[in-house]
Amino acid sequence: MPETEGIPVAAVINLPLDDGGTMRVRQTIHAQLTETAGLVVFPLLLGPLAVEKDWWSVTHAPSGKRIPISFRSPEAATAFANAAGPLVDWITDRPRVQKQAVLDLAHEHDGYTDEQYMAAQRKAAA
Repeated sequence: MPETEGIPVAAVINLPLDDGGTMRVRQTIHAQLTETAGLVVFPLLLGPLAVEKDWWSVTHAPSGKRIPISFRSPEAATAFANAAGPLVDWITDRPRVQKQAVLDLAHEHDGYTDEQYMAAQRKAAA
């Protein structure tokens, strides 16, 4: 898997299982720092050995959990992460942030929810 220079983060990935369920695993990524302590950016993880180089995500470094918004460039993901700083203390293990505030901010930075990302992928494949 290609690695990006940066800090190591144990990212959480939900692997799909044949029975329709998922299995949560952790994978070390080398993410790029942002101006917001606790938030890093990395190409969108598709699985343990694959990334989507054309899409980027923002990950909460202390927990390894990805914010479920995707961006078409590292610059857009970084701008979102930098703007999200005032929403909550991101260096805590479990930050509590209002979902609508994150969605509104993501929209301002051309972010795609996971549902919108999947729809864009289906449209591109058609």
